[in-house]
Amino acid sequence: MPDITSFDGITGQPRTAAQLLAILEKIDLAIYNLLNEDKNAGISYRIGDRSVDRAGYLRWLLEARRLYTQQLSALPAWEVSIYDDPDL
Repeated sequence: MPDITSFDGITGQPRTAAQLLAILEKIDLAIYNLLNEDKNAGISYRIGDRSVDRAGYLRWLLEARRLYTQQLSALPAWEVSIYDDPDL
């Protein structure tokens, strides 16, 4: 597939609550694995075009988590609800 050179004709929808929760779960798993892998303490990680150490990667994950949590909190409450109660 060729590179996209313009955003003309590109459309998209805001992320749903389910999508944001899935992203947060992936971030939480990455944080958990990072903190529990002592053997990889000296490894460097790639974030975009730069290389960071373990602490830098953890800071990046925590910042990403904060951003997606804010997006989830900004959704209307009826959209965020994980309960599907037909009596409500």
